[in-house]
Amino acid sequence: MPTRASLVRSLTLIAAVSPLLPLRAQDVPDTTALSPVIVTATRVPLRSAVSTASTTVITGGELRARGAVTLVDALRTVPGITIGQTAGPGSQASVFTRGGNSNYTKVLVDGVPVNSPGGALDLSTLTTDNIDRIEIVRGPASVQYGSDAMTGVIQVFTRHAGGTDISADAGSRDAQYDVVAGTAGSVQRGGSVRLRGALGGGTHRGNGFLPFNNQYRNATSNALLGVGGARGDATLSATYGDSRYHYPTTGGGTPVDSNAYTGATRLTVAATGSWHATDRLTARAELASAATRSISDDRRDGPTDTAGYYTRSHGRATRQTADLQLVATLPATVVTMLGVSVEGQRMDSRGWSQFMSYDPATTDFSARRTNRGLYAQVDAGPAVLALQAGGRRERLSNGRFANTGRLGLASQLLPGTVLRASLATAFKEPAFDEMFDGPFSVGAPELRPERSRSREVGAETQLRGDRLTVGATVFDQRFDDLVQYRVVDHSIDPTTPDYYNVVAARARGVELEARAIPLAALALHGSYTLLHTEVTNEGNGGFGAVANGKPLLRRPRRSATIDAIYRAHRASASVTVNRVGARDDYSFDSPLGRVRLAPYTLVGAAVEIPLSTRPAGWGAALTARGENLTDRDYQTVYGFRTPGRVVFVGLRLHD
Repeated sequence: MPTRASLVRSLTLIAAVSPLLPLRAQDVPDTTALSPVIVTATRVPLRSAVSTASTTVITGGELRARGAVTLVDALRTVPGITIGQTAGPGSQASVFTRGGNSNYTKVLVDGVPVNSPGGALDLSTLTTDNIDRIEIVRGPASVQYGSDAMTGVIQVFTRHAGGTDISADAGSRDAQYDVVAGTAGSVQRGGSVRLRGALGGGTHRGNGFLPFNNQYRNATSNALLGVGGARGDATLSATYGDSRYHYPTTGGGTPVDSNAYTGATRLTVAATGSWHATDRLTARAELASAATRSISDDRRDGPTDTAGYYTRSHGRATRQTADLQLVATLPATVVTMLGVSVEGQRMDSRGWSQFMSYDPATTDFSARRTNRGLYAQVDAGPAVLALQAGGRRERLSNGRFANTGRLGLASQLLPGTVLRASLATAFKEPAFDEMFDGPFSVGAPELRPERSRSREVGAETQLRGDRLTVGATVFDQRFDDLVQYRVVDHSIDPTTPDYYNVVAARARGVELEARAIPLAALALHGSYTLLHTEVTNEGNGGFGAVANGKPLLRRPRRSATIDAIYRAHRASASVTVNRVGARDDYSFDSPLGRVRLAPYTLVGAAVEIPLSTRPAGWGAALTARGENLTDRDYQTVYGFRTPGRVVFVGLRLHD
């Protein structure tokens, strides 16, 4: 834990500017006590108070007040979520939801899945530029979203309203800076016809904190055009990202390489439309495409570098989805949804490698597959007793079927208190390199999908009116048929696959959360997660990475967050404290084996001070934020250093 002296020094910035913030009683934050409307949990708009799933909504205003620049920053305060990142900004980042693997959380941007086929995703490439809100569902969601949604769904909605906003800031070291701009609005034409549009972009750069070859960049852009009327609406949206990260580290975290880097570009496009056939029947259609190009380059550092292993590769992964839904609103507050989906996936890659001074080798890989799904869902009952039941049948490309279901209940028998319970199953299809033959492995085309079974109960109650809300959720998840790699001598046995379904594990825990509004302009939030994971079938042990009775790697048993946000008359100040407990990891240095990572606490803060007090028109504000203010030395991945204290100062213009 940070010492009292270091904490006091680190919060000097906040203490210095706090007296400048207006403290007038009539100023209120730009939030509302009403339950937010969520769509990710059910795929139809639903107030979170009657949702049978565990959900979290983070608004764009909250992100700005906390100074969250990346999706990694935004998710640190969500109960049940743990982040693993190999170094500083731009380095590979993974998300673990409720103890599941890093490829068990489906991530969508404006409804478009951005995970690679098989669920993998580098979270570091996603920023909070021009975001309206983030919706997080904790728990299985394959009924609505198919593969990858084993332990949760994270959906990012880009901004489509709110005027124009321009911001820029610079860091205290390593030439870090961020520039973000966006504009959005709508007009009413022809009576009931409404046009809306949005356009935005951002760039983030820095030289990193490692001694050499650690620069990074990330450029983003988004656009949206929509039209709506009394009988329906249509929207066309697109996002683009281009990132590159230079890394000098080996697989164990030692900085030795002067020119290695990775990069990725991602383009997502979505066309959605809805038509209200009657007041009770609506048809919805969505066409979505996500294409990601990646590159990895680790060639010789120079003419004298001849004693290593050198590689260069580039690839392209695409996911194209067509989804059609019929939503019927029946009497007695019953909503039914019937949907059909088709998803085409393709993976192409080409690689070059050379060991020492031997002749180089080249490799090529290309494969495609198509999945088809049929799903149905019923949401019934008034707010005092809500029922959700659904099922999905997915036919995978290898002819196997994945059947999943969900049953949930939510009750408000007591005013201000919501009780929830659910049972659900989910699945994740194998990755391409597990199913298809690669340059150095034999694929297993008959692999079964990985599966999960989950049960949870929760309660949430409001005290002192709506000024204090406390909640608790208990969950138990079991994972079966996890795919594992095994070493096969293909010179003797050329047909035996290198992958098979064998590993099983369990994750169970408790999530506690509290929100308080002691003053009209002050919001407090705290959460605590107690997690227990256990391997129940180690298979071949995965070189020691999994072992019967041992916890899964990089999942802390205890984690907690406390944050406070003060907002009044366009000014804001926030402090966030994030505590991550001890957890197991794996050492790739000699000797190989399990290691124990020490717990750590991170302290961050942000302020925004208006430079003009005009109630309307353009305004300007001075911004400042600090990361790791106590200069804590910690690791989220064994062997990899993380950044120390950094302070950013900038300017924000808005209308």
